Amino acid sequence: MGVRLQVLGVVLLGLLVSGGAGLLMHRVERDGADQALDRRTAAAQDAVASATQRYVDALQLAAGALEALPVLDAGAFGTATEPLGRLWLPGATGVDYVVAVPDAGVAAAQAAWRERGVPELNLAPAPGTSVHYFAVLARPLDVRRPGGPGPGRDLAATPQAGAAVERAEKTGLPAASEPYVALRDASSSAEPQPQTVALVQRVVERRTGALRGYLQLTVRVQDFFGDTMLQPVRELLDVSLAAYAGTELRTIAVLRRPSGRGADLRRTVDVQVADRQWRLRVATDSGALAGAGGHLDEGMFFGGAALTLVTALLVYTLATSRRRAEERVEEATAELRVAGATARSQATLLSAVMDTIADGVAVIDGEGRAAWLNPTARAILGPEASQASASQWPELLDMREADGVTRYRNRSPGPAGTETLVECVMAGRRIEVRVRALVYDGEAPGAVAVMRDITDRHAAEERLRSSEELLQLLLDGARDYAIYMLDPDGRIVSWSGNAERLNGYRSEDIIGEDYARLFTPEDGEAGRPGTVLRQARETGRAESDGPRVRKDGTRFWVQGQLTAVRDPDGSVRGFVNVSQDVTARKQAEQVIERLNADLERRVAERTADLREANDELESFSYSVSHDLRAPLRAVDGFARMLALDHGEVLDEQGRRYVGRIRAGAQQMGELIDGLLAFSRLQRQEMANSRVRLADLVAEVWDELAVERGERSVELVVGELPDALGDPRLIRHVVANLLGNAVKYTRDADPARVEVGHRVTAAGEATYFVRDNGAGFDMRYAGKLFKVFQRLHRAEEYEGTGIGLALAHRIVHRHGGQIWADAAPGEGATFYFTLPAFVPALETVP
Repeated sequence: MGVRLQVLGVVLLGLLVSGGAGLLMHRVERDGADQALDRRTAAAQDAVASATQRYVDALQLAAGALEALPVLDAGAFGTATEPLGRLWLPGATGVDYVVAVPDAGVAAAQAAWRERGVPELNLAPAPGTSVHYFAVLARPLDVRRPGGPGPGRDLAATPQAGAAVERAEKTGLPAASEPYVALRDASSSAEPQPQTVALVQRVVERRTGALRGYLQLTVRVQDFFGDTMLQPVRELLDVSLAAYAGTELRTIAVLRRPSGRGADLRRTVDVQVADRQWRLRVATDSGALAGAGGHLDEGMFFGGAALTLVTALLVYTLATSRRRAEERVEEATAELRVAGATARSQATLLSAVMDTIADGVAVIDGEGRAAWLNPTARAILGPEASQASASQWPELLDMREADGVTRYRNRSPGPAGTETLVECVMAGRRIEVRVRALVYDGEAPGAVAVMRDITDRHAAEERLRSSEELLQLLLDGARDYAIYMLDPDGRIVSWSGNAERLNGYRSEDIIGEDYARLFTPEDGEAGRPGTVLRQARETGRAESDGPRVRKDGTRFWVQGQLTAVRDPDGSVRGFVNVSQDVTARKQAEQVIERLNADLERRVAERTADLREANDELESFSYSVSHDLRAPLRAVDGFARMLALDHGEVLDEQGRRYVGRIRAGAQQMGELIDGLLAFSRLQRQEMANSRVRLADLVAEVWDELAVERGERSVELVVGELPDALGDPRLIRHVVANLLGNAVKYTRDADPARVEVGHRVTAAGEATYFVRDNGAGFDMRYAGKLFKVFQRLHRAEEYEGTGIGLALAHRIVHRHGGQIWADAAPGEGATFYFTLPAFVPALETVP
């Protein structure tokens, strides 16, 4: 009975200890999986944050380059944004330059940007908005999906992009839009539909700080997420990225791997992107994490159970022996228990360490076989290589030397106790291997190899090196600008070749020095370097125009801007200085100022001469209107009396002569009136206001009813946009052109007069008056607008020859042009241009 109780006690105690050890190891494995997932989640979070910050930095650098340009046109935009095409920006579909245009200024903005190098630009305003955000310049960046929307689209049609533009204008910092479906992805059948995010940075005038426009970088989030997260999510089953669209948290990118088991571990973290936060969600199976899986808990439990059964059997056997044997067995059992506990403790500790470390560990025996591999090593080598000899690994895993090309060559472990460091490419992954020979009784029975996956670190180092090379290429490529960077304390940390050429300092002489070293002693004593740094830190940018001193002591004048570079939390990470040598321009400005002063003096003298000439012209006009009119009235009056009182004694020829005398006197009076009107036009003050051409044509046509008489003349009036000018003067032009059209269609049947307008290639409105009358020979068109020049005889068509000259003078005073096109017997068309009416330009006289 006592032996049975002993055996039962041993079994129960052993099972209890084995179960407790198994539960403890299960908890250790679970904690290892949680820690491994935390590391993978942090790596994914860092990858998204650093990648998005690189997009923001590229956008700010391109915006700074645009701000440094004195003239912004298509060529300048292409030069400033060309480096973006060489940067590694997965998912970026294009970069656009955006301008804000009020509803009434669309046509003017279109004409202006066509002149700046976008001849086929067509602005398409979105309905229902008073202010439009047009993308007038565009550069596609997506080489996998060429094409895409060109310039001319209105960002106000996409509320998310429009809201980002408004936030960028208010804050002066980069702004990220809410996710939206781009037009090119609207027809996609993928679920969910691909989402796009716009990053916007405002662009201001370098000297005045006035808003120029905005620079927008559009990113297709799924493409960005897929390329950025290839390495960080290799052991994760489900990784997604979400962003707020209004109050809804919308999934914008997803990466999933097929797995036979469900995810039992999940994590959620936030990522700062410009002025918005995205949410990163991670889920995986704990068994899929390298270094987090294993079956030590099960092995511990079953091993302990087996040991318990063996111990119970031994106890039972020893208990049935003689007393002396019982004493020996009891002593042996006690020693065995102590040794077993020690072995289990050491085995548990070693197994826990080997299973949780991120490095792969392999024990190679003397024959080159893998005697033992930890989970991380099995994950690195794969199932096939794990069962093969170490000498076969180069062939099975397609191992290459560190250059990635040369086939890997097996190396001996080296002398006993020494360590060998090897870097190789294994199954597409870059692995760092440390090999140490094992020593036992003076011989080397094998080796221990510690494998570390450094693919992500190597890729990050390569991207950093490429980014630094591209940045230096950009800095050295801006030939007319010196670009260098400062740390938050104002010390110089980078120096371009153009900066060396402009300032005379080599990089080894100036890096680490204070920014104030480049200023003149006078500016340094006045504290101007500190003022510029403080203003850039507070407002984001500061103008740094002024004199500078080269290394050799010579002085020159620069025009520059210092821009603050900020981390996602808003803290200043450093400054970028862009400056240009404008010494020649400064000297030219001083010469121009002197010339302007001299010109103003000459203009004042000339004005006085003109005023005197105008006074003399007034006196002459008065003399003409009084001294010449009196004799003409006398001639006309006496000829009329002669015809009335003595007409019956005159023969037919005499009465004809008297009629010709009266007609000549009346025509001379009309010529005098025309000359006076022509001379007064130059001195008459102009009162610009809105001129409704359609109403003016209707009024003049009614007044010409007497001239038309019983004739049937068809008037066709097309759309006539309002003009800006003096209504009284423009009325003279319309009356003259319509009067000529009525007069020269006298012999046409049916007679037709057309009034309308057309828009030229430059976007300017041109008015025209067309008739189907007598026309004229274009060889003599140069005489049309000169005083007293007529292309038809007075016997055929009456007139003074002053009307078209007067119309020509009026149109030119308004800044327009007038010309004609005709053919004999086919009618004539007169064209003229006037300034377009814009409500903001109307003035009250």
